Amino acid sequence: RNVVEEKLGSRYVESTRIDLAKSYEESSPATPLFFILSPGIDSLEDIETLGKKLGFTIDSGRFHNIALGQGQDVVAEEVLEKAARYGLWVFLQASNIHLVAKWLGTLEKFLEQYSEESHPDFCVYFSAEPAPTPEEHVIHQGILENSIKITGEPPTGMLANLHAVLYSFDQDTLELCIREGEFKSIFFSLCYFHTCVAGRLKFGPEDWNGRYPFRARDLAVCLRVLCNFLETHTKV
Repeated sequence: RNVVEEKLGSRYVESTRIDLAKSYEESSPATPLFFILSPGIDSLEDIETLGKKLGFTIDSGRFHNIALGQGQDVVAEEVLEKAARYGLWVFLQASNIHLVAKWLGTLEKFLEQYSEESHPDFCVYFSAEPAPTPEEHVIHQGILENSIKITGEPPTGMLANLHAVLYSFDQDTLELCIREGEFKSIFFSLCYFHTCVAGRLKFGPEDWNGRYPFRARDLAVCLRVLCNFLETHTKV
């Protein structure tokens, strides 16, 4: 990293935010989007943000999020069939992909079948962590070859982390609370505190009782709690 920065410049080592909208334009029912996860990267949040703009949300029933695990293969097959027919989005999270390793061959056949006989709006998102060793790699080559691979690494440094956190919220977030002045000031403080926690590169993720990688989704929950608190209490 230091050699690249010295020889080519800092812009070649600075992480940039993935433009998921451009990747989505290149996708199709025959071309899923595959997220290779890194610590601190929340692919679900990016998908939900894009889906909100395009009308694919969980509330509307046009977006389905499935955490693959023991017994979830049957649920995934039913949802995939429905999504292919009606043009829905499906996000398959495979954090515990070893639990569904035997089902991945069936998934590959499903994706191949639905690539030709599905609604044009049908889109499959898939996420998994990279295997620690080549021997532990269980994802079928056909799934990887037919997918658009998306990977990213968390920003490094306070400034980059703070920019990434602030970028994850829009103007609607700032107008979430009726007590706008107090909300905005505490909002920035929470973002700064979250940046400090996320930037613990030397010690790694840590919580009160165990290791926990705080993500932007956790910060969003804090903001909702803050909004409820400010609207409930007159004195801060």
